[in-house]
Amino acid sequence: MSPLSLEAARELLLDGLVPPGRVKVKLEEAAGQVLAAAVTAPGPFPPFPRSLVDGYAVGPPGPATGTRVLRGSGTSTGSREAPARAVYRLLGAVPAGRKPDLTLAAGTAAAIFTGARPPAGTVAIVPREMATEVDGYISLTGLPSRSYLEAAGAEVAAGEGVLAAGTPLGPAETGLLAALGIREVTVYRRPRVALAASGSELLDPAAGEAGNAGRGPADASRAGGPGAGTPWIYNSNFYALAAAVGAAGGEVLPLGPLADDLEEQVRAYRAALGEADLLLTTGGAGGGNYDLTAAAFARTGGKMLFTELNNRPARRVIAARWDGKLMLGLPGNPPAALVAYYLLAAPVILALGGKEPLPVAFPARLTRAIDRRRPERAFIWARAKSTAHGWQVMPLPRRPGGIRAAIGANALIDLPPGTTPAAGAEVTVIMV
Repeated sequence: MSPLSLEAARELLLDGLVPPGRVKVKLEEAAGQVLAAAVTAPGPFPPFPRSLVDGYAVGPPGPATGTRVLRGSGTSTGSREAPARAVYRLLGAVPAGRKPDLTLAAGTAAAIFTGARPPAGTVAIVPREMATEVDGYISLTGLPSRSYLEAAGAEVAAGEGVLAAGTPLGPAETGLLAALGIREVTVYRRPRVALAASGSELLDPAAGEAGNAGRGPADASRAGGPGAGTPWIYNSNFYALAAAVGAAGGEVLPLGPLADDLEEQVRAYRAALGEADLLLTTGGAGGGNYDLTAAAFARTGGKMLFTELNNRPARRVIAARWDGKLMLGLPGNPPAALVAYYLLAAPVILALGGKEPLPVAFPARLTRAIDRRRPERAFIWARAKSTAHGWQVMPLPRRPGGIRAAIGANALIDLPPGTTPAAGAEVTVIMV
């Protein structure tokens, strides 16, 4: 197969992809998931009239008091008259969370607090700072507006559609559902990702000697893990990718390290695809004698989509489709595996969860020159940040072997082939 562009490969993977199922979950478990069914309000919000401020609920105005003077109302002596002010007699207080047991007749008022239901007879709410309280009375100039008194259903009417299917449930959406008293919602279930790493040299750091016995070199169980003279390495890709899958909203179904044995891989993949929505592997994609991913996918029954991309790292990526499900084989090199994951696997997992699949990309200014020319399109680990002068991005230093290449990265620089942009040049950044 000819190498594909990243965009063409991603289009093949996402074509016809839909969320695999729906599930009803409790509201406290729904954050980060996507609504699979529209939500209508079971009742109004607010469910009753309420005060929007701390202040006073006032009834109809009483007889004009004209020049009545209240101590502390702004007069310097009792002989000087204040401007005409409406005066109300206080009957009590109405805290939030209690049913008011007062009725406001003409010329009366009650202290009220934010969120409280005003008593019968209330015509307006006055903020505390707009009134003067002295000796059981309040005074104010003129009749206040009704802007601080919110009617029942002012924000949401009973039966109103509040959230459409396909809405991601963030803090604001979750808070709205809670305010409406909704305890359960129907969401797209988390995609199940069968995750495996292939390579007879791989050791699971969590399994211990007993769990790894019989895998790899005969002296591995005595050695107890990697070290001088032993050809084992820890299965780091599994843990890195499991963390990434979880962050994208997926559920990991671990397959464990798989030996470089075609029949073992085929058996594992067939069993996993019966339960998983996506098969994701690392290692074995390079095309060498012990790189069996393409053959294992084909023997499992997968229809090959592509085997190579025209970018680096992550040039060798194997993709196949099996009974409507995707099989995706990433490189074994850790930084290349993560690049391929963010550019190809993450969009698949997001789409299966009902989310927007494409990564966010935008221009940013380099804070440091690109170190060398690359003949192919390249993706470089970087750190992007927003500043007062716009987005800036710093390519991370290259390290021997690459195991630490992505440490501290939150972005990839999408570098066209044959270019070496200088500091200050504009480049395309993909957030990861």
